[in-house]
Amino acid sequence: MTLTSQFVFGQQTEKKQVAIATTFLNYVKNGQMEKGWKIFDKENNPNITKEKFENGFTQLNKDLSTFDSFELTMSGVKFDGEKQFNQYTFKCISKTKNIVDDVSIDILFLKSSKLIANVQPKVLVKDVSASTSKGKETSIEKSFVAIIEGVSYNITGINIVHFNENEGLLAIQVEYTFPTNENNMQEFFQKEGVKFARYLVENGYVNIAKLKAEEIDKILLNEIGVSFFDKVIGQGFNVMLNETEFK
Repeated sequence: MTLTSQFVFGQQTEKKQVAIATTFLNYVKNGQMEKGWKIFDKENNPNITKEKFENGFTQLNKDLSTFDSFELTMSGVKFDGEKQFNQYTFKCISKTKNIVDDVSIDILFLKSSKLIANVQPKVLVKDVSASTSKGKETSIEKSFVAIIEGVSYNITGINIVHFNENEGLLAIQVEYTFPTNENNMQEFFQKEGVKFARYLVENGYVNIAKLKAEEIDKILLNEIGVSFFDKVIGQGFNVMLNETEFK
């Protein structure tokens, strides 16, 4: 169950969809495939037969077998062509086992639907060597504080985000207090993201990412991603910047 698209985040969390997503994750953890199938959006996924769903469900059940619970960490909007999806990212938590990798799962709904349109696991591998890079992101640098244009920002990570099978996007994740009186959040964050993209360029992260991309057999895209996250309201907003915007 994979959806590939360019993405833009930012929305109010819908409690019903969060509750349905949490229920689905518990179905997966407990191996309740039939119940999971009932809340899967079959109409908008005509190519996903019950057999294909069961195969994906079984694999996901194995992947989540070491985790005890799931915590909502981000919500947003994702576009695939003209279709708009609400996306919820859950962190997988284990209180009983020592898990090396940082695992999360994206669950998507088509607008206000109460049926799950897509499920996408992601793994941020903490060991960044090529031999252990097995997930959707490869870490370049972990949490630190950066001074950008005279302001201190908590950078929660700099990563290569994996696209398709052979592409990677350099992306920076930053804690950020969202404006409360901004009408066009997309335009605001697109402009605000420029200084963070320039920070990566000016501090040599593009060259580092190119070398790391070669190690993991990825072609580094020319764009740079900036992920803003307001931990107070629990929402995120991601933008992708072209070279012309930050050079």
